[in-house]
Amino acid sequence: MSTIKLPVIIHGVTGRMGQIALRALQLIASKGLTVVDGARIEPVPIGLGRNLAKMQDMAKDKGLHHFFAELDEAVVFARKINPEKQVYHNTVATGIRRGVVLEALPHLDSSTWGVYMEKPLAANYADGFAIVDALEKGGFIHGVVHHMLSTPGLRKAMELLPEIKPLSAQMLFGYEVGSGLGGNPEFSGQRPDFNWTLEQAGGGIILDMCHEGYLSQALFGETEALSCIARLVVPQRLSTDGKTIIDCDVEDYSQLTRQHANGVVNTSVWSWYRRVNSEFGPLEITIDGEGGSLVFGLYGLKVQWKETAPANRWEKSVSGEKTEWRDHWQYVEMDYQDPFAFELAEYLGNFMKGETYRRNAIQALNILSEVEAQYSSAANGGKLVKRDEMVCYPTAPVADWKPERLQGKLTVVKSL
Repeated sequence: MSTIKLPVIIHGVTGRMGQIALRALQLIASKGLTVVDGARIEPVPIGLGRNLAKMQDMAKDKGLHHFFAELDEAVVFARKINPEKQVYHNTVATGIRRGVVLEALPHLDSSTWGVYMEKPLAANYADGFAIVDALEKGGFIHGVVHHMLSTPGLRKAMELLPEIKPLSAQMLFGYEVGSGLGGNPEFSGQRPDFNWTLEQAGGGIILDMCHEGYLSQALFGETEALSCIARLVVPQRLSTDGKTIIDCDVEDYSQLTRQHANGVVNTSVWSWYRRVNSEFGPLEITIDGEGGSLVFGLYGLKVQWKETAPANRWEKSVSGEKTEWRDHWQYVEMDYQDPFAFELAEYLGNFMKGETYRRNAIQALNILSEVEAQYSSAANGGKLVKRDEMVCYPTAPVADWKPERLQGKLTVVKSL
């Protein structure tokens, strides 16, 4: 089998998501996950960042062989590796993605370059629209990370949905991201400092965890209406420097109800103040349907088919007879595969064949539209927002549009 080298610039390679992308590309290369027309595609990672010294240190530790501080230098180097096909992968912080991407695109020729980006696409719908508009006008084949859909648990759940015939669902996501002020050093800097302030992050857990939107869409189809409430549970956190106190001003808890066009109602709670009580980890999804029920997370799943549960009769409950509810579930075995590598391998294959990628920036922009609807609902006491009230692509935001981010409206929870 022949091999085609494909240079991939990772912009923001020293960040958390940049390092995840690097690992994914290395896995694709080592395991031959992308094959096109009988040829094995071997991605060649090229790091791009502002700090050469930091990249040098990371390169030794992570096996990064090529890195640059200037985009033009990285572009020239990529073209030397493969003059016909190259990929630009943007993994910088969400709040600055619009500026960075729009500055980078004029340096890239859409006849040879593909563009892949981290999620969320941007800090708000207007910024996301500007990115999509530039990509579409430029003729780029583009994609955006939707990695949870490529996890074994989600893939198996979607495979079983026709038999389950969903009627309703619940999602619970989150884990304890401690304030760092309780004396346990493990809870200091669990997540980056920018997560906690509007100025740096552009939003809180609703924006950052926009996974919820594409998960619900993939499982149940289009959302017809939604309502949301949001809260700030932890108003102060310790910085990653272990000294500075951060005054938080974005939500770290949201509760969302989606009414899907097919009739399924999905209720979700997403929180950075949740102690996990699930065998499947921080994300647990329950789907109840006509044919049975699923309970699953990213890397595990169990199913209970219709009328295989123990019959809950009042005679048993009043007698105090114990029912072993969990004994009546069937666990489904599945193989682990890195979801970032699985997804990125698919994008690279589509790009090499010149095909539109199904999880592209347009879809990611429409998820941002639903993020805006959630903020609008939360700002108005959980008011129902219908589909025809959401601004979706190709509709541009009005000239004076400002994103709602609960400034001055965010309820801070006070414990009793």
